[in-house]
Amino acid sequence: MTPKEREPWLFLLVVLVFVLQLALINAVGAPWISPGSIVISPNATTYFALSMSIKDVHPWVAGYHDAMASLPYHARTHPPGITLFFYGVRKLMAVAVPEDMLPFSTWAQEYRIFGLGPTSADAAAAVASAFLIALLGALSIVPIYLLSKELMPAQSALRAAVLAGTIPALLLLSASPDLIVLTLTATVLWLSYLAWKQARPWLAFTAGLVFALSAFFSLGVVAVGLWLALLAFVGAARRPDRGAAVRAFLPLALTGFAGFALFYLGLHLVWGYQAVEVARQALFAHRDVTTVETARTYWKWVLMNPVEFSVFAGLPLVIAARWAIPELRRDSGRRGLNTFLIAFALTFILLDLSGTVRGEVGRIWLFLMWPLAMAAGPALDRPHRHGVFIIIVMLQVLQALLMRTHITLYSVL
Repeated sequence: MTPKEREPWLFLLVVLVFVLQLALINAVGAPWISPGSIVISPNATTYFALSMSIKDVHPWVAGYHDAMASLPYHARTHPPGITLFFYGVRKLMAVAVPEDMLPFSTWAQEYRIFGLGPTSADAAAAVASAFLIALLGALSIVPIYLLSKELMPAQSALRAAVLAGTIPALLLLSASPDLIVLTLTATVLWLSYLAWKQARPWLAFTAGLVFALSAFFSLGVVAVGLWLALLAFVGAARRPDRGAAVRAFLPLALTGFAGFALFYLGLHLVWGYQAVEVARQALFAHRDVTTVETARTYWKWVLMNPVEFSVFAGLPLVIAARWAIPELRRDSGRRGLNTFLIAFALTFILLDLSGTVRGEVGRIWLFLMWPLAMAAGPALDRPHRHGVFIIIVMLQVLQALLMRTHITLYSVL
């Protein structure tokens, strides 16, 4: 395929993933109402409900660090990015949807079971947010493909993108704001690798800005910072000219940090946002929630994290990646891809052993699952393995459907 021939397929892939997300998210409860209930319910996320209490953004953001201790569970452990995302969607819907407009007024009545009293515009915003998050998650396939294309032939990269689009967590958790983090972090890794490969400071600066934006949504992206550091370390260690590699890396790293710092400096100057204090409060709250309030044990989750990760990444994909890795290691032409996957594996192990993640791995570690597709993609891009590739794709989608069925039966029974 030429680039012009691949681009329509990539667009079609995004559309197909988005359509499948919409089908699965509407499979339970009342169509078009249930997706919004995932967003608006205080028991599900608390972010949307919190956004309904914002009267003036400026003082709310400036005083966010002081209010965190009294916020509900999810918001208490996160920066305000997700809440502000919902606030922005609500403002747009307030302009587009008048009160008592059908069917939004009916949806608002349905959502009042959560005790919030949403307006018609709020109800429309809840549904729109669910679908917008799904679309943003589906778009993660684009930076995953672009990064893969730097590490393998473009045809193999397209196969990796297809496999990434079949990850059950991506298809099932389509209303989770963590999908926004998935797309942002995949973009950070693509831009960072491109900056390193082409020695372009402006790409490093842009990566720093996008990294800062992703950290504004979730502090869990610190794992991506670790991933980038390990990628640079392993990459330099595997090169004969280590000194030159380090000297080339340091200016790019400093430029990326400048982009990161500029983002938060701008937030501080415009809105008075206290980034360091918010991070401190969120990390302390996360520690209290996991170790005191819910008392989740360390060793149980160190052992369970890889299991849950494998299930939500898709057992067929995990098996395919494990089967492909020995072949990759023997291929001297895959040095860059091997380095990337080694850095990913080390990040996974260190994050697991840190004990910071104790539960909800399928959602929280979603941004770590797609490298498995990159591992399997090249090995499945062989004429005699096209049938195997198709079977794995079908099995991945089948697993997502079975998991959706299980969740549906569990909720009913």
